[in-house]
Amino acid sequence: MNLKDHIRNIILEINQETKLISEEVIENTPERIETFYKEFFSGLSINPHIFLKRTFPVLTNDLVLEKDISFYSMCEHHFLPFFGKISLGYIPDGKIVGFGDIIKVIEAFSKRPQLQERLCSEIADCIFQALNCQGVYVVVEAEHTCMTMRGVKALGSKVITTASRGVFNTHPHLKTEFINLIK
Repeated sequence: MNLKDHIRNIILEINQETKLISEEVIENTPERIETFYKEFFSGLSINPHIFLKRTFPVLTNDLVLEKDISFYSMCEHHFLPFFGKISLGYIPDGKIVGFGDIIKVIEAFSKRPQLQERLCSEIADCIFQALNCQGVYVVVEAEHTCMTMRGVKALGSKVITTASRGVFNTHPHLKTEFINLIK
């Protein structure tokens, strides 16, 4: 049985008592959902490190920061979306990557069933390891529809997670500089 058939069975089960869901929904919606899931979870088949292979030499190792990168992902506990902004900075060690490549890394990790805490750590680890940089700091701020649409129904609430590697852990002034820049 393929994904589309499983989705059709879910719709039929939901509709079993009321019979209020239209035939059009039962007939066409499973295919639309299957297409959506394949796109939404496309990051499962991507190794994000591939986006960080092409580097450029730099003469100075000053902080590189990208701020307010929009993302969306799917909570692996409820299969409901969470979305928000990611800001990250890194201290190079003689080489940098393109800004778009960082965004591709974020997209590859976020297009998987995820936990926000793991998403934050995976991005930090990937950049730290692939660039062999001096340090990286990642801040993820997201709204979880599993908290706003169901359960506690805490509309507008946000979850913030951070991950730091390298010199951001040994030089507190770098964390302070990063936080001041993303405000």
